[in-house]
Amino acid sequence: MVFSNLFFLYVFLPLLFAAYFIIKNDAYRRGVLVAFSLLFYAWGEPVCVFLMIGLVAADYLFGRLIGATRVQSVRKLWLTLAIVSNLGVLGFYKYLGFIIETLNAVFNVSIPMVNVTMPIGISFFTFQTMSYVIDVYREDAEVQKSFFRLLLYVSFFPQLIAGPIVRYKDIEAQLDSRSVSVSEFNEGLFRFARGLAKKALIADSCATVISSLYALTDVTLLSRWAGAVFFTLQLYFDFSGYSDMAIGLGRMFGFRFLENFDYPLISTSATEFWRRWHISLGTFFRDYVYIPLGGNRHDQQRNILVVWFLTGLWHGAAWNFILWGLYYAFLLMFEKRVLLGWFKRIPKLAADIIGHVYTVFITVFGFAIFYFDKGLLKNLGYLFGIGTAYGTDIFTESILLDNILLLAAAVFFAIPVIPKLWERVKDRIPYTAERILKTAVVVVLIGAATVRLVGNSYSPFLYFRF
Repeated sequence: MVFSNLFFLYVFLPLLFAAYFIIKNDAYRRGVLVAFSLLFYAWGEPVCVFLMIGLVAADYLFGRLIGATRVQSVRKLWLTLAIVSNLGVLGFYKYLGFIIETLNAVFNVSIPMVNVTMPIGISFFTFQTMSYVIDVYREDAEVQKSFFRLLLYVSFFPQLIAGPIVRYKDIEAQLDSRSVSVSEFNEGLFRFARGLAKKALIADSCATVISSLYALTDVTLLSRWAGAVFFTLQLYFDFSGYSDMAIGLGRMFGFRFLENFDYPLISTSATEFWRRWHISLGTFFRDYVYIPLGGNRHDQQRNILVVWFLTGLWHGAAWNFILWGLYYAFLLMFEKRVLLGWFKRIPKLAADIIGHVYTVFITVFGFAIFYFDKGLLKNLGYLFGIGTAYGTDIFTESILLDNILLLAAAVFFAIPVIPKLWERVKDRIPYTAERILKTAVVVVLIGAATVRLVGNSYSPFLYFRF
């Protein structure tokens, strides 16, 4: 089941709201959320839901074992077993086929392939269960005595299959008790509607343009760069839209999730971009890998290389994802050693303009690496005119002219124009007028998205495959 689905919007959610808000007892409410969350996941993964429950049970046990002793060596043993078991499950389902394929190619052997279907969202919920055990080991969080509460933390449907990666210590207290006011619910609904519009109106429209551009018989420089630009916008609106919906849904049930995107396309360096894009993944690797390896204090370049190799690998079991991770490792090291120091020696306005142009270029090129899991080198060559007969053609120009308003709207909404204008005027608007305005926006956005979805085929979120 996906958020951008009419059954979810008009059957699943209303039934959940009715069941949740009719019941007043906190324990029963938690039961409702767990039951609906398991149903949500089982809708597309009827068998793998038991795998998820099994992982939660294992990490619940490891957490109890760690909390039951003060002997550091024993605690470390339980932590190690927990991490190995989680990464073992992730590796089996996500990377086994890739490993066998690579071994066969490198050593010219014929190891039989194992057909394993990767459970949706496994990269997200394994990281969440690991974060619980690690935080308990570090004493950053209390041991969860209730298996049911831990299951709610991992299985809660808004963030279950495509993030953001919600760390246990950030919502530990919210698992016990929450309150939802009318204003909080409305704010959550507004955030959800905004995310739905991002996905249904912009991201899916960008996907249609990409398909048209890459289906052209003649490969041109313009068609390949235009496709890369539209994919960058699609990925941003698709994933940030999902995060908005997840954060909004969580808020409607009293959960406060941390932000996952902060207008990354306005960045002036790769370093800044990765402080603004997929924030929950970046902070996970920072706190659980980068800093334990030594952070900025010891072998910084090695630590960056390790983190970004793992970041690329986390995104997918394919060489283009690994190359993409190493690409950013190189860029971040280059910026720290050379570029950011050079920017400080020129006027700020010039540095910002140059930095923004540079960041847009490296981001679009980077997501081209991300996109082409087949024919990678050939398609990257096209971006520099290698193998293309023409710079442009009438068909590419026609597609771009037909979608110029989409491109303009996507660029406009990718930068914080409306939030900055709203900050300036919101204190002058009466509360009642603000509520009426936001309600109208919600109705328009959900209505427009519904019209788009009625004629749409199944369109899953891009990060479902990660």
